[in-house]
Amino acid sequence: MLKTLDVLIGATTVLLMFSMAVTVITQAITSVAGRRGKHLRAGLADLLEQLGIPAGEAAQTIATSLLTHPLIRVGDGSLGTVIHREEFTKLLLDLASGKGVQKLPDAVQTKLKDALSKGGISDPEQALRNIRAMALQLEASNPEISNQMRDGLAILREASSDFVAMVNSWFDQTIDRVSERFTKYTHWITMGAAVVVVLAVQLDMIAVANRLWIDDQFRNAVVSNATKDFADSKAETQVDPKPYYNLLNNTALITLPLDGHWFERLKDWRKLPGMVLSILLISLGAPFWYNALKDLLKLRSSLSQKDDTQRAQRQAAPGDSRTASSSANPGGAAPQPAWLSGERGDLAAVG
Repeated sequence: MLKTLDVLIGATTVLLMFSMAVTVITQAITSVAGRRGKHLRAGLADLLEQLGIPAGEAAQTIATSLLTHPLIRVGDGSLGTVIHREEFTKLLLDLASGKGVQKLPDAVQTKLKDALSKGGISDPEQALRNIRAMALQLEASNPEISNQMRDGLAILREASSDFVAMVNSWFDQTIDRVSERFTKYTHWITMGAAVVVVLAVQLDMIAVANRLWIDDQFRNAVVSNATKDFADSKAETQVDPKPYYNLLNNTALITLPLDGHWFERLKDWRKLPGMVLSILLISLGAPFWYNALKDLLKLRSSLSQKDDTQRAQRQAAPGDSRTASSSANPGGAAPQPAWLSGERGDLAAVG
């Protein structure tokens, strides 16, 4: 039982090491490309169309202005990746008033003001002033409530309109759809990164599992390192994967591109099923394999303790039996067998 569990722990550890590398690559690609901000901009543009802004350039321009606002954008000036509903509403009023830091082209500003007017807000500048004043009053009277709740209440009291009702109805659903689209995009990036990593090192998980089963020294080394490295709940971000890569490289389970035989080994079609399996498993992501490894290590710990207890009981059982016999015969004489009892075994018997 423990051997099978150790094989699972070893395979999971290997998958986690390469999943961590894939996660780093995926995060780098999405960060450099600014995909999270671009997905959010597309979602906000769709929402603005529902609010009455003409589709196309006007909606895109307003969404870009929202996400490049100094309070929303990322530090390097790129598109922001987070915006709250209250911020969205107040910034739209700010852009429509033309008094804020961000300025819209006149034609786009006019379209935004028309949409607000149709939604019941004829004077965006005055509405924004009223919202700020009410937020200040709420802070003075109810300092315990959060800033987000305070802004939300101020908007409902001072800018109650059909426009605000539409924002409150559709904003959360829009953000949920943006998250879904970004998750799907990230999944494809993860899959592509997994293909690159697996091909680069020629990782064959079938061969790794076989080696873990037959090579006790290799299996024990991987399990021992995993038990030591992942004992801490924060180990995922602190573990050095290099020792694991060295173990795999020394046992010829991975082949680095610098190896002179890399192309020759890549042509070995027998590795193809194991490499495809590696790609599919690694694409599940580092969090999945980290949680799986933690569960397996907990199970191994409990089974090991149970085996140790049973072994101690088996070793102590013969000694306990002898102790019980000695206690029953303090003089040290062995008890008389039952078949010697009676006259036949009694030398003092008459007859």
